[in-house]
Amino acid sequence: MALRRKKGYKFSDEVMSRDAIISLIFGIVGLIIIIFSIVIAIIMKGAVPEAIGALLLASGIMAITALIFALISLNDSEGGILSKRGAVIISIIDLILLVFIYII
Repeated sequence: MALRRKKGYKFSDEVMSRDAIISLIFGIVGLIIIIFSIVIAIIMKGAVPEAIGALLLASGIMAITALIFALISLNDSEGGILSKRGAVIISIIDLILLVFIYII
């Protein structure tokens, strides 16, 4: 007798860590702000308004907060490791870009 195949989708029951979700959101929003600021600086040939500096300061705060939440989520037992590592990587990329912009 042949085995019958179930019709339908199988979804994972694995949940993501709340800290990793918060970290991913802050990291992605911070990265978008940094890229937006770089594009505006290129378009305006370096003569950017003061609001861009405030946006970069806000993205720095978001990057630090994202890194803190990402490190907390690494110790959390629930959720997959991929989202936790992704949150750490995005927040570190944000901080590296901000330091690079500050040096230039």
